Amino acid sequence: MNDQMRTWLTRGLIALGGLVVGLALGWIWHGAASGGDVARMSFYNDWRLVCPADKDEKASCGMTADLVDPRSGTKLAQLALGSQPGKTGEELVISVPLTVLIPPGVGLQIGSDTKTYSYQTCVATGCVSIVKVDDALLKSLDGASSAALVVTAQNGRGVSLPVSVKGYSDARKAFNSIEARRHSWWRRLWS
Repeated sequence: MNDQMRTWLTRGLIALGGLVVGLALGWIWHGAASGGDVARMSFYNDWRLVCPADKDEKASCGMTADLVDPRSGTKLAQLALGSQPGKTGEELVISVPLTVLIPPGVGLQIGSDTKTYSYQTCVATGCVSIVKVDDALLKSLDGASSAALVVTAQNGRGVSLPVSVKGYSDARKAFNSIEARRHSWWRRLWS
């Protein structure tokens, strides 16, 4: 091989190396910067998944389900699952109307198992109970075929408000996937 061929081969390899490095850097930059300015909302049957912009690192995604009166179309209650800024672990926030008796609390019935939680506060929009979420609760929600909120009306009678579990598992999978990606620059490279 003569000197001219070596020169052209060297220049070709340098150009090819530059192209490969440029493509790799562009791919990394695109992965790190994609979707950072846009909040997202997705619907999974009766559950909504709302995620903040990727650049808002302190916020997290949240899942919500509304319990709606089928006759009037009014919202009776809401479940919201997510984590609060500055707190560790997830919480389930249960909001019910002001027309409930406070001392009995609110029951969360998953399948045949019911657990009762006290209300933390009542505001103009209703009474709120905040439940610390553990693995057992998540597992029971994931495998649930039925769920309901049990409240005590002002006349002292228990009222069961059905909670739809349609779409919960899919929303939860998406929640876990998006949260893992949002908080890991390495995973953002592959999304």
